[in-house]
Parts: sequence; C-alpha cells; structure tokens
Amino acid sequence: MRPLNRYNWETAANLQLEDYQQDFLPSNLFSIAQAQYEGLTPLGIFGDDRLVGLAVWGNFSGVYWISRVMVDKDHQEKGLGTRAVRQLVDKLKSRPDCAEIRTSFVRQNAIAEYFFGKLGFQRIADGLEGEIVMRYAGK
Repeated sequence: MRPLNRYNWETAANLQLEDYQQDFLPSNLFSIAQAQYEGLTPLGIFGDDRLVGLAVWGNFSGVYWISRVMVDKDHQEKGLGTRAVRQLVDKLKSRPDCAEIRTSFVRQNAIAEYFFGKLGFQRIADGLEGEIVMRYAGK
C-alpha cells in the first residue's frame, strides 16, 4: 500500500466494484474527498505495481477505524484485499496511541463480515444507520 498523491488519486477514483457491491460502499471519489475533509488517510492498494484498490483509515482518540477497503472488480479474489488489511492492521497496531482497531459496514454486506472475521475482527455492536461494527481481536 502507498499513499494517494497527485499522480494516482484519479486512478483510484476510477476503480470499480461489481454491480452487486455498489450499494455497500460509496464511490472512491467520495471516499477520497471525505478523507480530505474529515482527517482520514487514503491509501492505494497495489498489485504488481499497479493501483488496484483503496483503503481509508482514521484515528479518533486512539481508536483507529478502517473505514473503506475496496479492490477493483478485475482484481478481486487474488488475496490483495487480505494482504492490504493485514498490512494496515500491522501499521496501525504499531502506533503508540493505538487502543483498538475497528471497522464498520452496512448490515447487508455479509461478505465484509466474513472477510474481516477471517482477519481477526469480532463483531461488537450494531452501529448507527444499520451498520455492523467489528473490532480487531488479533489472530
């Protein structure tokens, strides 16, 4: 993973999800804009030196949130999202103020619950607006 910059943010903005995934995440363009105004950090997910996905995280008083993880529809099911989340969790855990790592997603996204569960996240709550909240418990 690498930070987005002036040379690659448009590529990240143009990555696409499968049709059935469209309702689970806002567009990458929205996520990139949101990051700029809400103190979040967008990172490009790379495969074979090519930008193929986007991850966004933020720190809220020592509670680190992974707010977006997406891999372009043409690069899914290759382990890139799994590797990216593992790298991100390791990066966040190493920060001295990291009390915990959380993520959330819409309730209808059963794939996200399975995905984060296999990476060591446990469901802890139902969040606002019908979201599921999970906390990293390690693996």
